[in-house]
Amino acid sequence: MSIPKSDSDLSYQPLMEDEEIEGQLTSPRNSPQSSSKSPPKRISRDVESHARFDDQILRDVEVTAEVTSYVYFIAVVVAIGGFLFGYDTGVISSAMLLLEQEFTMTALQKGIIVGAVTLGAVFGGAIAGYLSDLMGRKITTILSALTFLVGAIILSIAYTYSSLVFGRLIIGLGVGLASMVVPIYISEISPRYYRGRLVTLNVLFITGGQVVAYLVGIAFVEKGGWRWMFGVSGIPPLIQLFVMPIIPESPRFLVRKGKSEEAKRVLQKIYPNSSQAFLDEEIDIIYETIAVDSSGSYRKLIQYPNLKPLIIACGLQAIQQLTGFDTAMYYGATIMKMAGFINIRDAIMFSLVVSLTNFLMTAVALNLIDRVGRRKILLNTVIATIVSLLLLGIGFYFITGFTVKQPQCIDYGDRCGACLLDDRCGFAKRDGGICLSRQPSKDLINIEDVNFLFKREEISGGNNFNEQANGNFTDVVFYDECPNMKPIYTWFALICLVLYVMAYALGLGHAPWLIQSEIFSLSVRGRATGIATATNWLVNLAITVSFLPLTEMITTSGTFWLYASFMIFGWIFIYLMVPETAGKSLEEIQELFY
Repeated sequence: MSIPKSDSDLSYQPLMEDEEIEGQLTSPRNSPQSSSKSPPKRISRDVESHARFDDQILRDVEVTAEVTSYVYFIAVVVAIGGFLFGYDTGVISSAMLLLEQEFTMTALQKGIIVGAVTLGAVFGGAIAGYLSDLMGRKITTILSALTFLVGAIILSIAYTYSSLVFGRLIIGLGVGLASMVVPIYISEISPRYYRGRLVTLNVLFITGGQVVAYLVGIAFVEKGGWRWMFGVSGIPPLIQLFVMPIIPESPRFLVRKGKSEEAKRVLQKIYPNSSQAFLDEEIDIIYETIAVDSSGSYRKLIQYPNLKPLIIACGLQAIQQLTGFDTAMYYGATIMKMAGFINIRDAIMFSLVVSLTNFLMTAVALNLIDRVGRRKILLNTVIATIVSLLLLGIGFYFITGFTVKQPQCIDYGDRCGACLLDDRCGFAKRDGGICLSRQPSKDLINIEDVNFLFKREEISGGNNFNEQANGNFTDVVFYDECPNMKPIYTWFALICLVLYVMAYALGLGHAPWLIQSEIFSLSVRGRATGIATATNWLVNLAITVSFLPLTEMITTSGTFWLYASFMIFGWIFIYLMVPETAGKSLEEIQELFY
């Protein structure tokens, strides 16, 4: 799935010397009780100017002090939620190849199992903000860990299709909770100057979780191994549940609940060498932010000047999912099997290559996005995405042809690639090979197909087929892969898939979340981010559930070409609507919409 970035990930900017705290809440330092202790008004302007200058230098030193190991420890523990987000969205790619051997499922049923996590995430994300404000970031993180653990247990012992779907829904709730609360939690316990770096840790944990999911898939590739793949995901939440009691609550939540002294103690650990005055000012800033946030409303979102930023944010999130990228993560091993890597272990191993590409290119993107610019990198990488999707479709055309799903296996004839995409079918060994219906995991074909072949006098009942009927089936030998498929087509499809992932990770995988965090005014940022994120999950759900049915209706090639057509409209939207925000202050960005 897609990678969220906290809307709190803002660059540090020194305060203006005449800045005042305003809002509905009153901080302790600015309360009437403290006014009697204010300094005399008659001070030399030179002395006052030097004092303010010295104070600002001291403040800048305190803000930019190195991050302590304690803060890194907190960020890593909290980011386990991001790791589980990545693992549980990636593990289904490997598990599905084994599940389809044990459960008889249509393409739509497979899509429902995969999409159940996304559906659960929609609900989890919807309640995450409310829960984190009601009970705190810490308790919400613990709840997400418990949800991941329960889901892992249900999936590892599932014996029916419905229990698989239920377990995936529970996992989805955890994904939704983690996707919202983890970046917020990390941003609020991070020193402001290093907030971007620490929030990025969550991004790397998500993509790292997907890589680990494929490694686990390779380790448990044998029959029934899907239970271990799901069960292993219960270990990280156990670790997180064990450590979370010693992790402090977010200072922002503590201030919201009127616990400013406790918040100050947490800030002291975040800025261990800071002065008391610095800590007091940090508390004041938190009060100000909460007050401004409380002044917002959903009605403001559809009013000038907030409507255009909302359209941009929701549009970018929709475009991100319309690339079909998450199908490469959710169905990576299945796509590799479609491309000709029939052996399950090989399919998973080459899917790992795709996942590693995403991980490495995400790290590269985090260094490029500020230097190249958001708009420029989006326009260029979307073009690269369009080209790679078109080439990917061409690759699959040579592998499977432009053949839609047939009513009966025998209707595929000698089109091996299309035959092997249909779970009902196998490619039988005979003169040139022919597609026949196949009982799962056995070299058995439907007797009706055999009778049909005999009537056409296409076989003589000799070396390749056993004429002795065994119930409704008869023995036959099947190919493990298409015998006449040229390896160059398979490798061409893999290379195109890697290029597709590279283009996505460098642009649309990251930029929409960053732009979303910059373009909204503070008073509506939280609500607007929630709506844009919900757009992401809903489009994700539609793409995920529809992928396999689309490959049957318009072929695999047609599906990737459809995604390419979406990206053409996406490029036009970006060109017309999305401004450049790199190198601009938040105030300058706001002026773009007036």
